[in-house]
Amino acid sequence: MNDIDPMALFRYSVLGPLVSRAELKRGELKAALRELAGRHYDIPGSRNSRLSEKAIEAWYYAWRRGGIEALEPKARSDRGQSKIAPEIQEAILATKRENPRRSVDQIRRLLETRGTVATDELKRSAVHRLLQAHGLSRPSGAPSEPEEHRAFVAEHAGDIWYGDGQCTVPGSRWTAGCAKRIWSR
Repeated sequence: MNDIDPMALFRYSVLGPLVSRAELKRGELKAALRELAGRHYDIPGSRNSRLSEKAIEAWYYAWRRGGIEALEPKARSDRGQSKIAPEIQEAILATKRENPRRSVDQIRRLLETRGTVATDELKRSAVHRLLQAHGLSRPSGAPSEPEEHRAFVAEHAGDIWYGDGQCTVPGSRWTAGCAKRIWSR
């Protein structure tokens, strides 16, 4: 017995009310698609729970042409291939290797500034995928814990003193005498 792809089974189960009927009258397909698209589904490998009418319709016609095998997801022909030119790929990788802490946006800006690429030619996601494919998407070194930054940290208690005061005498200015009056109370 052939193993059927789980996604093809899911798609077939969505199409159940349509494929179980021998014939659909005029307008029934559109109404059935609208009703099926209004439901919530537990879609394998997805956090979404809704399907569009267009997707269900495409599955329906694929099923009519090729049966359940036609409902299996097709692998992209360009999967794993970057559309970025090889010389630009090398420039991106070299820039990241120069400074592993550079972000994707910094790399893009740097290459634009150098004139290697035109402004907004590189997409953020494409650069990230390239770096990920070469294992450069994270800074090198030990896994980093978020560095803790605290304001007003002193080595010993009492090292930092802050005060706020105001001399309320009209026209008075902040002077040493004014400070003595405030702090001596």
